[in-house]
Amino acid sequence: MSVRHVSRRRRRARLAVLGVVILGLVALGVWLLAGRTVVPGVTARLNPISYTAEIARLADRYNIDPYLVAAVARAESDFNPKAVSAVGAVGVMQIMPDTAVWIIRLDTWKGPSNPDLKVAADSLELGSCYLAFLLKQFDQDSRAAVAAYNAGQGAVSGWLAEIGRKDPGAKAALAISDIPFGETRAFVQKVERYRLLFQEVHPDAFRGAAGALGVAGNKGRASS
Repeated sequence: MSVRHVSRRRRRARLAVLGVVILGLVALGVWLLAGRTVVPGVTARLNPISYTAEIARLADRYNIDPYLVAAVARAESDFNPKAVSAVGAVGVMQIMPDTAVWIIRLDTWKGPSNPDLKVAADSLELGSCYLAFLLKQFDQDSRAAVAAYNAGQGAVSGWLAEIGRKDPGAKAALAISDIPFGETRAFVQKVERYRLLFQEVHPDAFRGAAGALGVAGNKGRASS
C-alpha cells in the first residue's frame, strides 16, 4: 500500500472522528438549550432570565412565583418585547389586545391605565396580573392556570369538570394527559420545564422576591 494511500485513509479517519465530535457537540447544545441536560455554568448562560428586576417587583406585587412568570415569558416569546404571534398576541407575555382590556378592568390590576403591549414592563405586568387571577381561579393549581393562559378559562374548567365526573370523591387535578389540545399540552410542559430549570440554574435570580411561595406538589411539578 502506498504512503499516499495510507495518508488519505488516515485523513478520512480523522475527518470521520471530527464529524462524530461535532455531531455530539451539536446534540449536547440542543439538549442544553432545551434544558434536558444541566451543565453547571453552561446551562445558565444558555438559558438566561431577562427582566429579573421587573419580574421580581411584579412577583411581590401580585404575590406569585417569579420563576413562573419568567418561564411563561420564555415559553411565549423568549423574552422578546417585539414578538407578535400569527393570531395577534403581542409582546413578552404574548397578550391578546382584547385580553389586555379585560385584565386592566380586574380589581387586582395595579398597572397603568393604558398599558402598551410592546413595552416589556407593561406586558409583564399584564401577564403577571392574569396569572395571579388564574391561580386564584384554579385554587393555586399552576398547571391549570398555565393551561388556561393558553387555552382559556372555559376550556380548563371543562376539563376539570370532566375529571371530577370520573372520580367524584377526589379533588380534580389536571394531569398532562388530561389536556386534549396538543398546543396547550406542549405549552404547559415547556413552561413547567423552564420553571424548574430556572430554579435550578438561577437559584438567586429573585432572592427575596419569592418569599414563602412554595414550588412543591402541583405548584412546581414538571410532569405527571
